[in-house]
Amino acid sequence: MIKSVTFRKSILVLALMLLTAMAAHAQDAYELGIGDRVSISVFGQDDMSTTTEVAADGTITMALIGRVNVEGMTPPSVSRLLESRLENEGYLRNANVNLVVEEYRSNTVSVLGHVNQPGKIALRGNTSLTEILALAGGIKSGGGERLVLIREGSDGTQIRQEYYLNELLDRKAGSQPPVMVRKGDTLFVPKAEQFYIHGQVQKPGTYTLDRPLNVMQALSVSGGFNPRANTNGVVLYRKQSDGTVKTLDVDLSDPIRDGDVLFVKESLF
Repeated sequence: MIKSVTFRKSILVLALMLLTAMAAHAQDAYELGIGDRVSISVFGQDDMSTTTEVAADGTITMALIGRVNVEGMTPPSVSRLLESRLENEGYLRNANVNLVVEEYRSNTVSVLGHVNQPGKIALRGNTSLTEILALAGGIKSGGGERLVLIREGSDGTQIRQEYYLNELLDRKAGSQPPVMVRKGDTLFVPKAEQFYIHGQVQKPGTYTLDRPLNVMQALSVSGGFNPRANTNGVVLYRKQSDGTVKTLDVDLSDPIRDGDVLFVKESLF
């Protein structure tokens, strides 16, 4: 029993050490930007310790050496730069400077829509789309698995990309590089899309459109045709932009859209 408790404690300690190392690595990889709040300490020089903010021109101010441009630099790089300035300008020998980010305000991604904690999330290093979704508390009730990522292109125009959560997490995703987010991105999670199936199918009803489906796949979700079905009598009702509903004869390979209603007619024989 004592060995079991000791083992669990050891695992807990190792887990805490791993999390601490991951957090430190993320901070070391972070690139400072305008608005970030940092604390600076100098070993053996308590009077030089300060907390400051990266100004609009990308600089911070430190005692003795004044303004220093730090935008785009990582915390370890800034620490080394400050040490070099203090030594080369004759203020200290063997300077030991430590800079820590207190508040991440510059490199952010906006998360909107049907998530549990919408708002701006700071990037503390390389972050994937699924990680950002987790940091936003995940998809809330009523939200869909379609993820809309919007970012600014090199020409200033908006680029819109769509992903499905299940496709980012399934086995096939293991051979694909993760989708990474970057500064200024917006992630939008819309409401869950739905389609409806009525008529001669095994399980008529309302279904969530949580991935791209065609008519044949949608019918299989409802259990397929029942014995009374006219397999050539599949009709699709689709709402148009002007509010009217259009009746369409469809092919089994046609895609299903949000709000579509599939109706399977009864066979006359």
